[in-house]
Amino acid sequence: MAALTPTAKMQFLKADGTPLVGGKLYTYTAGTTTPQTTYTDSSGGSANTNPVILDSRGEANIWLGGATYKFKLADANDVEIWTVDNISAPTSGVSPALSGNVTIDTNSSAPALKITQTGTGYALRVQDSTDPDATSTVIDNTGKVGIGTISPSESLDVSGGNIAMTSAGGTLYAKITPGASTTDLAADGARALTFTTNSNERLRITDTGLVGIGKTPSAGVELDVVGDIAASATVSVGTTLLVDTITEKTASAGVTAAGVLLKNSLVAGSARPILSFTEQATTSGTEFLFNDIPSYVNRISVMLNGISLSGSDSLIIQLGTGTSGTPVWIASGYVSQSLQIGVTSISSTSAFNVILGNNAVTVSGLMTISKMTPSSWLSTSYGADTTPRAYIGYGILTGAGTITQIRLTRTGTNTFDAGSVNVFYE
Repeated sequence: MAALTPTAKMQFLKADGTPLVGGKLYTYTAGTTTPQTTYTDSSGGSANTNPVILDSRGEANIWLGGATYKFKLADANDVEIWTVDNISAPTSGVSPALSGNVTIDTNSSAPALKITQTGTGYALRVQDSTDPDATSTVIDNTGKVGIGTISPSESLDVSGGNIAMTSAGGTLYAKITPGASTTDLAADGARALTFTTNSNERLRITDTGLVGIGKTPSAGVELDVVGDIAASATVSVGTTLLVDTITEKTASAGVTAAGVLLKNSLVAGSARPILSFTEQATTSGTEFLFNDIPSYVNRISVMLNGISLSGSDSLIIQLGTGTSGTPVWIASGYVSQSLQIGVTSISSTSAFNVILGNNAVTVSGLMTISKMTPSSWLSTSYGADTTPRAYIGYGILTGAGTITQIRLTRTGTNTFDAGSVNVFYE
């Protein structure tokens, strides 16, 4: 696209149209009579005299600085011809189309390029040969920057590409790669990725994948934490409880699992937390369920406190699989016997026996059910009633699989009418 050439030299004429030879052009700061410098060429390195003396053609080289001027034109005898105020180099309106390279070279404290957009259009738009280019780089009239988009929604909106962070020499340090299902924040090469708040490093991922949390400059294991670890549920790795791998030193920092403090009961390399359900009152109803026992559990303890039935049914405990909504109770495969010392004994193949019931007494005791193999469990129990009589019992269940449920019930149709029960597991 071609453009009209600007006036190469300023020329002033007399009223009769002849050159104003020897004329004088005074240049002032706008609105004042304070002299303001003009220049002989575009470099701004050589100032004109003030006033500027016109040559034999009434011409002069007059280049303006960044200021706003007032011009006064006089003839050779210093008789004023006219005065015009508020003159400046073009900074607004439709700019000429420039072809080739454009260089802005300045040495001042003011901006080398200042763009003021008071309308609704872009302050800046950079595009390729396609016009208009829908994937251009823009700065809109609110200051938002769009790269690859002409409609930036954020202060910086990058569309259809990655963000790379490099050194001054061009070495790639880090890169953000967005995707439909994942966003990758990558430290390139043998570099750690750190997260800092309030001038303090809080988390570091080493170049080998070790994670340090807290005031850990460099993690020494896969997860290295300086500070307490708390969990709202069971903490495990695979099917192994995480506390199996906690050393004495890290455990003393105050590790909790499901709200239970572990630090005072840990023995490095072998300890497990003892967790409990909520105690249930056995003052009515026909059975009491404890659901969703974690798969890692190796021992279950059933605490019986002053329980009695409305009749003479036997108390039994059954294990189950499935979920809390659809438990599957194991009703076969048991070899169980309970002995009420000095009175009688009972046996069962459908549950672990607790004791023969009697509505005239209440029973308290403990049954411990331990995993012997991945699919077999051993029960041992002891207790007493208010007669008083003591009882002991044992049982074996084979082919059980993964136990996730346990219930206290009875062999017949009696109802519970006293006491409470709770289950602990580890």
